[in-house]
Amino acid sequence: MSTRIKSDNPTIYLAGPWFTAGQPERLAKIEKLMDDLEITYYSPRLDGIDLTPDATEADRNAVFADNVAHLKQAKLVVAVVDGFDTGTIWETGTAYGLDIPVAYYGETLAEGTFNVMLAKSGKAVVENMDDLKAFLQDPTSDAFQYTGTIR
Repeated sequence: MSTRIKSDNPTIYLAGPWFTAGQPERLAKIEKLMDDLEITYYSPRLDGIDLTPDATEADRNAVFADNVAHLKQAKLVVAVVDGFDTGTIWETGTAYGLDIPVAYYGETLAEGTFNVMLAKSGKAVVENMDDLKAFLQDPTSDAFQYTGTIR
C-alpha cells in the first residue's frame, strides 16, 4: 500500500459529502484508490479545515476560501454524486466554469436517471471503482461518457 503523496498543487480535487452513514466510507475508497495509484489529490474531508455546527463566520470564510483555492488549482475534479450533495454540485459547477474537467462518480446511477446538466458537463461518468481506476489511469479517455437515462 502506498503512502499518501502530499503536494501543494494536487492534481485532483475530490468533491463529495461525508456527513451521513456510508458517505465517509465511499470517499475513503476513492482516496485509497488514488493513494494506490500515487495520484496527488486534495480531499476536503482529509485536508480541509474542520467545520463544526457551531463554527464562527471567520471559520466558515476560511473553509470556503481554502476549498475554492484548492479547487482552482486542480487539473481534474472527481465528484461523488450519490445523494446529490449541494456543496458537491456547487464545486462541480465552479470547476466546469473554470474549464477544469469533472469526473462524476455515482454507485447508484444505474438505479435511476442522471441530471442532464451533470451528464453533459462531465468528462466522465463512472459507476464503480474499476471504471474509476481505469479513468484515473487515462483521464484523457472519452470511453466513460454517460449513456443511461437523463432527466
